[in-house]
Formats: sequence, structure tokens, C-alpha cells
Amino acid sequence: MNAPLKAVVVGTGFGLFTHTRALREAGIEVAAIVGRDRARVAARAAPLGIPLATDNLAEALADPAVRVVTVATPPHAHYPFVMEAIAAGRHVVCEKPFARDAAEARAMRDAAHAAGVIHMLGAEFRFDAAQALLARVVKAGTIGTPRHFLRIYHQPGGLTPEEPIAPWWEDAAQGGGFLGAFGSHMFDQVDGLFGPVARVSGLLQAQAPGRPQRSADDCYSVQFECASGVQGLILAAQEARGAFVMATSVTGTAGGAWIQSGANYGDPEEVWVMDSAGAARQVPMPADLALPPPTPFPVAELIQTEMDRWHTMGFDVPPYARLFAELKARIEGREPAGPERAATFDDAVRGQAVLDAVRASSASRAWIEVAAA
Repeated sequence: MNAPLKAVVVGTGFGLFTHTRALREAGIEVAAIVGRDRARVAARAAPLGIPLATDNLAEALADPAVRVVTVATPPHAHYPFVMEAIAAGRHVVCEKPFARDAAEARAMRDAAHAAGVIHMLGAEFRFDAAQALLARVVKAGTIGTPRHFLRIYHQPGGLTPEEPIAPWWEDAAQGGGFLGAFGSHMFDQVDGLFGPVARVSGLLQAQAPGRPQRSADDCYSVQFECASGVQGLILAAQEARGAFVMATSVTGTAGGAWIQSGANYGDPEEVWVMDSAGAARQVPMPADLALPPPTPFPVAELIQTEMDRWHTMGFDVPPYARLFAELKARIEGREPAGPERAATFDDAVRGQAVLDAVRASSASRAWIEVAAA
């Protein structure tokens, strides 16, 4: 009988809420969790039955059955844990935003290549049912050659001046901001659909009221052009006081395709296409893309802030389980199910270069060429 595949999770926030559950759903045993304060880590790990709670990754890696490390710390702390895992010969999944800047991102990618380990970026929404179906429709040529992409996400929010939020979300020096936290997903979607982004023109804002400590953005608008010629616009706000707005649309030479979203985050989504004559139809959801309904995080006492609530609703778990299932298949030498593939550190470097360029564009009020990966 084969020994179970074991993983270590680094990070007691999103790592605990999402990585732990998704790893288990994918058939990977969670052997340990790593955080900054050993006592706090132990208290958070106990309700989930994680065998080892530690403040030392090396201690967790002493178990030779541990073959995977997932890193879900704030972005400024990704580098040391990723490099330690790679040096120990472990396969690595790292959260997004991947790094503080593209130079740091390239160093992690190059180390993973040199070590020959499997490396993946935590861009789980590649496995979101509606996003994956939209990608299949576009890549099948249903709307002809893609020409334009539009993505809007306005989250009503509700942060008060007293509401605790992870420091990195507010601190630009820690690689923070909503552009990194959520825009990284959006630009990964663009890269996956149309190829690398070549140039950007972006504006960053901070709109949350009464939070003078915030140096990072919570709102962004970005025009972009891909090397393939596709142009587009991405708008997002973490604290848009008003109705929830989410839209994703691709226009091509022979029609258009879009995701029909609901009035609230998490409502069922549909994919539609319209041909050049104006006839619209819904695209049926293939059985292999349909995801189970989300299951909220089961340990109520660990959900302590509004930010915790965002990360415990359960929407990330099914697509993340598919990401980890691909990782497990690749480690075991099997072909992953379905045509969708997880992002790698190569994709992560391209995405980080886009984030850097958007920040530079906002500072200079000019179009910026995206640096080569």
C-alpha cells in the first residue's frame, strides 16, 4: 500500500481556512501547520486535528513523508518559506500576490526550476466553473478572434475605522493592496485567455473611510494591451459603497461571450454567448466543470474578523481542491483531469511584472511596458 502524500501548510489565516480543507478534499494529508507564534498555532490547529503545530518550517520538514509545502503567509514573507521548501526538495504551492516585486518572483521561479520541483501559484479561480467554461468557449473559437476584455468587480465592503484587517492588505511596503490581493487573479485570467500583457495604464486609489494608516490601494482601474493585440479594461474596488457589481465579458470578431453574475457574491453564474447577428444563448455547464456548493468553515470560534468571514465562506475550497488534485496527480505521475491547468511560478513571474507595471504607471501617470519575464 502506498504511503499517503503529506503536506505542510505555512500560514494560519487563509492557509488554515482554505488550504487545509482543500488539501484534504484532494486526498493529501495535512501533517503540519506553521505560523509565527507556536502557542497560537497550536490553538488554531487543534480543532482541525492537524498533528503538528509549529513556528519552524524545518521541524515540519523533518518528516520525509512530507513532499508538499503550501505557503499562505503575507506576500512579503513568501520568499524565505518558498526558498526553504525548494532547498529541501519539496514541491511548492505559493499564494498570490506571489512576491513583493518581479525580481523576488524571478528568484523563486529560478530556484524551483533549478531544483526540479513542481511549482504552482495559488490562482485557484482558473478552476472556477464559470471562468473555466468562459475560457473553453473563447479558446474554441466560438466568438472568433478575441479583441477586447472587460472585468468589473465592485465589492460593497463595510470596513469601519476600527475593523481589523491583515496589515499587508494596507501596507504597500509589504506588497499589499487590493491590486495584489485580487487584481493578481484578474490578470492571471487575462494571461490565460489571451497571453502575456505587454503594456498597461493604471490608476490606484484608497477609498476606505477613516483608515489613514493605509498606504496601499483598495481600488484600481487598468487599461491594458496584450502582445496578442487584445485590449481591455479592469476595474475593481474593495470598498465601493453601493450595490455589488461583477461583470466579465470578451468581445471577438464573430461575437461575444460573458459571465452572467448574480446580485450577490456567490450567486450561481452562467456563461452566455452572442453571435454576430445578435442571437444569444446560454452555454450549458459541462459536468466535469460543475463544482459542489461551498461549505462554510466549520469552526466558528476561529472566525474573528470581517476579513476572516471573507475567507471562510467556502467559495475558494472546491476550486482549490482541484488545483491540489492536479498537484497530486503530477507528483504521482498521472495525467491531471480536464484541460484546465494550474498556474506555475512562470505564470506568477509574468503576473508580478504586470502588478509592478501598474504601480509604476499609477505613479507616473503614463503607459508602462511590462518587463520581460
